[in-house]
Order: sequence, then structure tokens, then C-alpha cells
Amino acid sequence: MARRILLLSLALLLLFSGVPLVSAQADQRCFPETNQCIGGQVRQFWEQNGGLAVFGFPTGPQGEISIEGRPYQAQSFERNRLELHPENQRPYNVLLGRLGADRLAQQGRDPFTFPKSQAQAGCRYFPETQHNVCGDILSAWHARGLELDRRAGTSEAENLALFGLPLSDLMTETIQGADYQVQWFERARFELHPENQPPYQVLLGLLGNETRDGAAPPAPPAQATCADVPPPTDATTPTPCVAGGAAFEATATKLAPGERVVMYVSAPDGKVGDFPVIYGDPSPDAAGSYHARGALSADSAPGIYALTFEGTTSHKLSVLYIRVVPRDPAAPPAANLSLLPPGQNASASPASGRRVETVFTFRTSGFPAGMTVLLSVVQSDGKLITAPFTRTADGNGNAGRRVELHTELTDPVGIYLAIFESEDHAYRATVPVRILP
Repeated sequence: MARRILLLSLALLLLFSGVPLVSAQADQRCFPETNQCIGGQVRQFWEQNGGLAVFGFPTGPQGEISIEGRPYQAQSFERNRLELHPENQRPYNVLLGRLGADRLAQQGRDPFTFPKSQAQAGCRYFPETQHNVCGDILSAWHARGLELDRRAGTSEAENLALFGLPLSDLMTETIQGADYQVQWFERARFELHPENQPPYQVLLGLLGNETRDGAAPPAPPAQATCADVPPPTDATTPTPCVAGGAAFEATATKLAPGERVVMYVSAPDGKVGDFPVIYGDPSPDAAGSYHARGALSADSAPGIYALTFEGTTSHKLSVLYIRVVPRDPAAPPAANLSLLPPGQNASASPASGRRVETVFTFRTSGFPAGMTVLLSVVQSDGKLITAPFTRTADGNGNAGRRVELHTELTDPVGIYLAIFESEDHAYRATVPVRILP
């Protein structure tokens, strides 16, 4: 059986504190068990945040990998991957890979389809993912965390930074030929081993090894076909077939001029939500046409998506369909892949950032000086995350002055949309920003 390091095992930490080091350089620590070394910021992070018990041994050298299309230095361990992010201030200059989510995706399993639960007594309920964490796993989750505030003990923010949110409730899975109860998190898999005496009944899965060994070769590119896309109803699109990550356009017709329009996106399985931001003109034009633009995330499931436009006054519905096809992994990305749709009379700085205290600032144009403007922010599933509040446009038409959006560790990744709109809905400015893991 592959070696497993027991969570919460002080004895094991003491045992390995005497492992001989074969130093290749002054700041390196080397492990004969895997013939790999760690150094610099990676070593400092590894030693300060749990070492062997949390991350395991290094399984490869530090090297460059691509994350969200950008090159970063990273090093793989038995249980996770440490990434260097020099664009971030300490303590966020070293980040953990989301190997729990990555491993599930590698297995073709969607955590959004896992059964949800209600809050239970004696458990920690996470409304963000609708899962409970209980018993020994809750104790183990609380016992470890990334050092963020240099205070004794661990806070929930530090627990979240290390393990992330739960992606499942407790479930039974087969690991190395035996059935165990496990619970998946964004960055870990906790396993219950009742055959072990406390405190050794909780193990962390070797997700670093599993994602490395389970990587499949790229699938052959799918052949895009639009022949079976259903015909639209009072709507048109020049892009009935798009690859994941590509932008698209749509026009709804026969709506009432000037009315407010709401839009919905339904996935191939019929679910609504957790999909790209769709946004368009302030209202239908004099001919009743409403133009909208959007972008599908690169990991959108292939299949046919339904876009529904509804006039809030006329209650007229326009529906069109778009087929999402897998990207060809061998092809260079198209110019619009993974890029944010353009803002309308608004801009954001930065355009994207990781969900670790990134601060987005906004600027608008086109509003009459002195106009009262309502500002709201919505997630990619259409959920309003800030109650609308008012701003006053200055002499340059800017209603975004001194407006900031602060992100946190618990914010879902994806595209967020800042909406600036006059009270009579006659003036509107929108700008998307992308929050990264």
C-alpha cells in the first residue's frame, strides 16, 4: 500500500524531524525518499504550514506550468501543488493548487451534481456549497490552516485557505481496493480509517500523486456540428456553435421598445445558474431588437445551451440555442478565448485577479453630470452579491469614482458584472471582471 501520512500526527512529525538531509544548496532541503529537494519560498511555505503531514514529500522539481493560460513556477507534492505568485504580496505569494476539484474533473465527476444537505446539529454547514462537515473530519479540518495572521492557533479563514470549501458530503469510495468514507474539498480529500486508533483515523488523500498518475492524453478534437441546433424563436445569433471559452453574440426581436429585459442561460442538463454573464443593451431599440454579448468559460460542458430573453413589461419571450463544442487542445487559442467580453461605457482595473483580497476599481462614462446612478454587482449565475447603492456622476460622466470591489477567499471563481444604471433605466454602463482561484 502506498505510504500515507496521518493527519494530526505529532508523533509522525517528530519521527521525520530526524530525516537526514542531503543539501544540494544552502537553502535546500532534500528527501532521499523521493530524491527531490525544496528550497526558497516553497520550502518556507512547506515548513510553516504543515510539512509532511499536510503536503507529503516533493514528487518532482520546481518548474514552469501554465495556470489560467499564464506561466508560473510550481512544485508538486504527494498531496498538493505549491505555486509561486510573485504578483501577490505575502502571505499570498505562494498559493495551493485546487487538486480536490482538479481530481474530480479528471475523473469526469461534477461536484455540482453531488447530493446537497441542510444544516445539521453539531456540524459546520457551508451554505456556499450546501454541504456539512462533521465529526472527526471537522476536527481535522479545524486543526490545520495556512499561517495568515501570525497568531497562535488556526482561524476558519486559515482552514479555508488550506483545504478550501467542501465539495461533497461524506460518501463511500473505493481507494486501493478498499471501501472508505471520504469527503472532498477544493484542495484535499479527507478519508476516515476506523481501523486506525485516534488520532490516526483521518488521512489526507494523495491527490498530488493521483492527478499526476491519472492524467489522460488529450482527447481528439470533436467535430463541430450545428446541424442539430434547434431553430430559435424570435432571436438570431451569428455564432450557433462556439468552443468553450469563446465569446458569442445574440439578438432578441419583437420585444417592446424601451422595456427592461432579463436573460437566462440553461445548460444541457436543464440547470440554470453558474454560467457565463450575459449582458446587453440598456433596452430594446425602437424596432424591438435587443443585442446581447457573452462569453462561455473554457470548461463549459459540451452540449446545447438555451438563452431566454424576457421583456419585463410585455412578458414576450425570445429563445435561441447555442452548441458548445470542446476546444481542440492542439490548436492555438483563438483571439477571443478566455478573454473577458468588452465593457460598455465602463472599465475596471485590474480586469482579473485572484480571490485573495484583489481590489477592483471602476470608471464609467456617458452619464449626465449630477445624475444619480444605481450600482449593483452580480455573479456569473445571476445572483446579486451587493444590494444596489447610489453614486453621483461627475462632470466627466464617471459614476465609478471611489467604487471598489474587494474579493475574499470564499468568493466563487468566475466572471462578475458591475452594472451602473440610472434610476429611469435610460442610461447604463457595464463592465465584467474575472475572479481567479
